[in-house]
Amino acid sequence: MRIQLADSLEFPFPDPGPGPVWGPPAELDVPRGGIVAVHVRVEGASRGTHRLEVREGGRRVAAARWFRLVAVPVEANTGPVVFTETRKSGRNPHVIRRAPFRVFDAMEPAGDALEARERVEVLRLHVPVAPDARPGVRVLDLAVGDALPARVAVRVHAAVVRPSGPDSFPYTNWFDVPAMAARHGLKVWSAAHWTMIGRYAALMRHARQNVFWVPLHLVFARRDGVPVLDRARLVRFVDLFTRAGLHTIEGGHVAVRSGGWGATGFSVVLGGPPASSAAGDLELRRILGQLREVIDGQGWRGRWLQHVADEPQPALAADYRIVTGMVRKYLPGIPILDATEDPGLAGSVDIWCPKANAYQQHRPFFAAARAAGDRVWFYTCCEPGGRWLNRLLDMELLRPALFGWGAARYGLDGFLHWGLNHWSKGQDPFRKSVVEAWAGACLPAGDTHIVYPGTGGPWSSLRLEAQREGFEDLEFLRRLGARHPAAVRRILRPVLTSFDRYTTDLAVFRRGRRALLRAVS
Repeated sequence: MRIQLADSLEFPFPDPGPGPVWGPPAELDVPRGGIVAVHVRVEGASRGTHRLEVREGGRRVAAARWFRLVAVPVEANTGPVVFTETRKSGRNPHVIRRAPFRVFDAMEPAGDALEARERVEVLRLHVPVAPDARPGVRVLDLAVGDALPARVAVRVHAAVVRPSGPDSFPYTNWFDVPAMAARHGLKVWSAAHWTMIGRYAALMRHARQNVFWVPLHLVFARRDGVPVLDRARLVRFVDLFTRAGLHTIEGGHVAVRSGGWGATGFSVVLGGPPASSAAGDLELRRILGQLREVIDGQGWRGRWLQHVADEPQPALAADYRIVTGMVRKYLPGIPILDATEDPGLAGSVDIWCPKANAYQQHRPFFAAARAAGDRVWFYTCCEPGGRWLNRLLDMELLRPALFGWGAARYGLDGFLHWGLNHWSKGQDPFRKSVVEAWAGACLPAGDTHIVYPGTGGPWSSLRLEAQREGFEDLEFLRRLGARHPAAVRRILRPVLTSFDRYTTDLAVFRRGRRALLRAVS
């Protein structure tokens, strides 16, 4: 049996085709408070249990955490622009492999032993670095069973990465609470379900998520035709995420399209009437009035953002303006955030949230909006494809790590993705990654989720960890930019110049990160 190492920002594969370079890694750079990460390939392991251990200076590192990587399928490649490839869209040349293939992404906690199931197993190692650790070079010896140990040199920089909190970069993944029950065999809102929600919240916090949403169907129900807020559940829900370390609250959408994608109007959520009608006005008054009482009573006003309706297209602009006016009337002073990118919606929202490619397309408009006092987040979903930054399973693992660098490049104010755990009905994410959306269009591999329903709780993914590292870098880039903007421009230049122009050479990226850590140390 032998072990080999590879960079943690490169996808490994379960077959011998093109993939990472396995061998001794270069010296790893990590800030204090960060995590040393490396991939470990174990070849020739006999079936059975093999101990996992990390030592430094002959002493066992108790804080080390091992994960067994689990491969998932990529049944079709992401399209050049959106969804998956079709005859009409043509081929996307910017993928890591041609589908179908399998790629390691899910991270199964392994404890201190590997239960070998295959001739070749791939592990991931995390070694947390204490915030008060001594800067300098550390040498770690990695042992798997009776294989010869592998040695890793780690340079700990003086810079300290702080845990995410109210002042860190706003980051949200929307999540499916009922799925947290169903995928773990639990009754919705049982004590065990609440415990499971807490485990998901803890993983979100680990990944630097500091914003969480409250979909209104979770806390409202109709009684005698009237929407009634379950105040106790709402308070408990917010308290759970607050205790986990998440801060900002997103009030769920109050309106949905009246019909399909081509609709020209909205209806109130929970099966309500047309949103811009007199009946819709009364319905929104009832819903938002109850929310306002709890927001003010709990002291959440400085933490609450409010969604109105998701992705309002130009045909919906007139109705959207009316509904946002109602929301401002019944929730005065609460900022409005939506996935908005059409300049025709100017004046409707306080926080814009265009897709990465739409942001670049309308960059002068968004720059003017920010100068006028609006905030601008960005998001990704089934779009953009091609070379654009996204976090899909057939793209370089470096791309989600570069989200933070892109946010620093443009001075953006937050990031949103809809898919923490939105596995579709009947989708086993370990067996199915591409799912049909509507009218034959398919969501690309990894769009629906970035965590996995593991034994006893959620499992992280290589994509989630890569994005976490990139948002740690973002905190340093913002900190350095406040004092030396020219230094940030120099560090960014070889790594990323736009959301679709960036290096795919890990050596170039690693040099950029080292330069950043030195500059802030």
